[in-house]
Amino acid sequence: MQSHRFQATPPVDRKLRPTPFTPSPRPPIPLQPGLGVLRPALLLGGMLPAALLAAAPPYPLSVDNQRTARGYRLQARNLGPAPVSLSLSLSDSRNLASERSFPQLVVVPPNGGSVDFGEVYAAHPGHAFSFRTQYRWLLGDFHARHATETLYRLPWLDGQQFTLGQAPGGPISTHTRPDSEYAVDIPMPEGTPIVAARGGRVIATEAGESDGRQTADMLSRANLVKILHEDRSIGVYAHLAPGGVRVSSGQYVAAGQVIGLAGSTGYSSGPHLHFAVLGVRRNGEQLESVSLPFNFHVGNPPQVIVPRYGLTLTAQYQHPYQPAVPAPAAAGTPPKPPENPATAARQPQLRSERDHAETWVTQLAALPASVWAGLLVALSLLFAWFNHRNDRR
Repeated sequence: MQSHRFQATPPVDRKLRPTPFTPSPRPPIPLQPGLGVLRPALLLGGMLPAALLAAAPPYPLSVDNQRTARGYRLQARNLGPAPVSLSLSLSDSRNLASERSFPQLVVVPPNGGSVDFGEVYAAHPGHAFSFRTQYRWLLGDFHARHATETLYRLPWLDGQQFTLGQAPGGPISTHTRPDSEYAVDIPMPEGTPIVAARGGRVIATEAGESDGRQTADMLSRANLVKILHEDRSIGVYAHLAPGGVRVSSGQYVAAGQVIGLAGSTGYSSGPHLHFAVLGVRRNGEQLESVSLPFNFHVGNPPQVIVPRYGLTLTAQYQHPYQPAVPAPAAAGTPPKPPENPATAARQPQLRSERDHAETWVTQLAALPASVWAGLLVALSLLFAWFNHRNDRR
C-alpha cells in the first residue's frame, strides 16, 4: 500500500504554487509464507510470493497531482507496456471534498495511458485542507476474462521430456495462495532452454539474481519473465538461471520461442521452472493476483493435457501424440494381473497414501548424522534405565 500525506492552504493568488505532491516509493506487498518441501525429487519447493508476481522489478507507474483554481486534480499515468489495475483511496482527510467518491478501482492503460480521479478541494473555501492518498496496484486488467479454451504448449523445446512436479492433484508444499493455486513446478537441469507457452508481449523481466535457497530473504527474489497474452492474462516463468533471461520488456514473442534458461534463483531448493498464468481479481474494494487454470496441448492434431502432478510429457508437435510408455519389465518378471475394478476405484487414495509414506521416508533419510547420533544415545540411555529398573526388582 502506497501512502502520502498532503496538506494545502487555500489559494490566495493563482501565481503562488505550493510544494508539488510527490508519490512515495513503490508499495510493499505482503509476502506469502513458505512451507517445507514434501518430495524434493519432484516438488523442489519453488515459490513465487505476491510481491514478486505483482510489482517487481520497479514499474513506471505514478499517481500525480495538478494544481487547479480550488484544489488539486489526481491522475495516474502508466508509461509501461502492460495495463495496470489500481485502487486509490483517501484517508485522514480534513475539510476535504471531492468530485468523485473514493476508493476508486481503475485500469490504467499502457504506453503512456492515464486515468483521471477527479478534483479534491476544501469543503469550506478559505480554510486549509489535508488528506492522505493510498493506493495499491497490480500488473493486469481486473476486467479481463481468461480465454479458457486457449491451449498452452509445453514450455520446453520439442523432443525433450520432463515430469510435472508440484501441481494440482498432488502434494502441495508452497503453492498455497490464490496466486499459485494452479501453478506448476517442472524439475529440469540448470540451463535447460525455456520457451514461451503462448505468444504475447514481454511486460517485465528480472535478470539480476544469482542465488537460490529456501530462506526468508529470498521470498521476493527470482529471475523471471512475464508475458502479456491477447486476453490480458499474464504468463510467468520464474527461477531462471543467472544470466538466463533471453528477452527484454516490450518485445513480442511467439509460442515456442526461447525466452530464458531454467535455474534455481529465489526461493527454491533446486533447478526447475515455475510456470503460472495470472489474472487480477477484484475482491470488494481490494485487488488480488490470482493464478488461473490452464491446459497444455501436445501432438498434431492437438491433444489436451490437464496439468497434474507426476505427469511425464514430451514436447512433440509434428505428429500425433504418443504418451510416455513405462519401461518394459525385466526378463522373467511375471506379467501384471488384470486390475480388479474395486482396487482401481481406490487407486487415487492408494497413490496419495503411498506419496505420504514416501514423503516421511524421504524426510527421515534427510536428517543430519548428528540427529541420528543423538537419537541413538537417547535410546541407549533409555535401555540402560529399563535394565537397571528390572535389576532392582
